[in-house]
Amino acid sequence: MTGQIAHRVVNMTSGAVFGLALLLASVAGATNVQQWRFKVYLDDREIGHHHFILTRDGINQRLDTRARFEVTFLKIPFFSYRHDNVEHWNDSCLTRISSHTDQNGKQFQVEGLASENGFRIQSNSGEDTLPACVSTFAYWNKSFLERDRLLNSQTGEYVDIEVQYLGEDNFAEGETAVRSHRYRLTADDLDIEIWYTQDGRWLALQSMTGNGDPLRYVPE
Repeated sequence: MTGQIAHRVVNMTSGAVFGLALLLASVAGATNVQQWRFKVYLDDREIGHHHFILTRDGINQRLDTRARFEVTFLKIPFFSYRHDNVEHWNDSCLTRISSHTDQNGKQFQVEGLASENGFRIQSNSGEDTLPACVSTFAYWNKSFLERDRLLNSQTGEYVDIEVQYLGEDNFAEGETAVRSHRYRLTADDLDIEIWYTQDGRWLALQSMTGNGDPLRYVPE
């Protein structure tokens, strides 16, 4: 089960993170600040949270994300996950990324920067140069669904994806039913469903582990 959770966590994370004090300092005085705060559930068990803060200044954007998961059995921890990451964007193109992840003691580091020759990335796997305009799994920006390849912010892998529109759905936001659009995003070991409002606001997502347990992001 630990391996199945790890696969989902690797592919579902994107964004950037600092300590709470630093986050608040970085967004103070920002032109436009938007937040997404999710509780994360494995089946019906709450296992942590994933928070996103987006600071916009014209076409320039900065995303700070903090993810903390812990799965226990009989109060004994057997899976932990910490993901800290900062992304800078120009319109819909990633210009810089710096992430660090601790997945059950295994360390991942990703550094990337846009250059004249493309987007240069360095990770545990080494160095690579990607196309000039790349995107991570930027759930907060619905336009990322138009891509056929995405950068995994934890591993630095540039993965092929497929997107399917599943139609309209009623999504429960608190005590209110919100009419939403539902999408499915798939890759090798990735199968995620994502919900957006009619005007493109990100509502939630869900992925299935290999043994059939849903991993769900629910708004706080």
